[in-house]
Amino acid sequence: MMRYCAVLILILGLVASAAGAGDTLPVFPHVFYGGVTITGSPAPAGTVITATIGGVECGSVQTVDAGRYGGSDRNIVGRLAVMATSDQAGATITFYVNGVAAQETATFTSGAVTALNLSAAAGESTPTPTSTPGNGGGGDGGPSSGGPSPKDPGSEITYDPDAPLIPEVFTGNAPLTTSAAGVVLEPVTVTTEDKAGAVTIPEGTVARDGDGNPLGEVTCAEAPPAEIPPAPPGTNIAIALVCGPAGATFDPPATLTYTLSSEEWAGIGEGATPKVMWYSPEAGEWQEIAATVDPATRTVTAQVDHFSIYALAWTVPETVAAGAEETRAPAAEPGPAFPTWALALAVVLIAALAAFLLMRRK
Repeated sequence: MMRYCAVLILILGLVASAAGAGDTLPVFPHVFYGGVTITGSPAPAGTVITATIGGVECGSVQTVDAGRYGGSDRNIVGRLAVMATSDQAGATITFYVNGVAAQETATFTSGAVTALNLSAAAGESTPTPTSTPGNGGGGDGGPSSGGPSPKDPGSEITYDPDAPLIPEVFTGNAPLTTSAAGVVLEPVTVTTEDKAGAVTIPEGTVARDGDGNPLGEVTCAEAPPAEIPPAPPGTNIAIALVCGPAGATFDPPATLTYTLSSEEWAGIGEGATPKVMWYSPEAGEWQEIAATVDPATRTVTAQVDHFSIYALAWTVPETVAAGAEETRAPAAEPGPAFPTWALALAVVLIAALAAFLLMRRK
């Protein structure tokens, strides 16, 4: 009987120990990434983002790129990992940008990964939150978590804070991350299905829709032939793109790129001039815009400050368009005009001379 009691006591002890250990199980960090702006402009590289819960610092990271911290890829440097305890589940996270409280907050969720754009005003810094040992989490791969620092000459990866971000490439349509003022925080490139046409929205561009609101999406597709307005005389359209949403504006402009295959490039014809045009519904006509032609890469690029139907076209030389008749050697210039009366007099004189010679023979 005593043996059974001892076994039962041992089992109860193990269960109690397991239950106690459950209260101290580690909590996974809540990871954040996204854009960051100061007074509506992209925050410079080296900006410090701090997270607090209840006034206590629980995560900090230093940005590597202007206007953003981290990214959707977990391997991207600069994500913010917020650490907390099990009793802080559901607690409010307050963020600071260079010591100034951001407008946005979040709710702590263990193990979550959240895209959150942060915006703060420029001004005097808020007092730095206190940091407790063991509770201050660093960035997810960022400088404060032991990752390579952009200022550390011994780092294996070298960062250039002034280098532009490489746009993420999408097909057909792409989400656009902007600030409340419409400033693009992450550059994107949207291509057509066959990659013949593409539009790139660079970082720092102010992108707005037709109503003046920050733009949230960009589309790019080839225009159906039935929807392409007739080309001007002497002009052939190679590729027409519909970029949307219609009415969107960009300052500074977005970049439109056309890429042709070697066969398509050869088909343009000798002497033809590639150009880019956009169709104005108000004017009811195509209007040419400045473009850069690169035969080495078979590309034609143009800067566009609004969305519409854009076409890559080429102007056919007049001598070619008019046919072989235009290429003939010019005819000899005619001599001076012969008066009609002189011609009639000559005929009469010749006839009289002939009659005189006939009568004389007789």
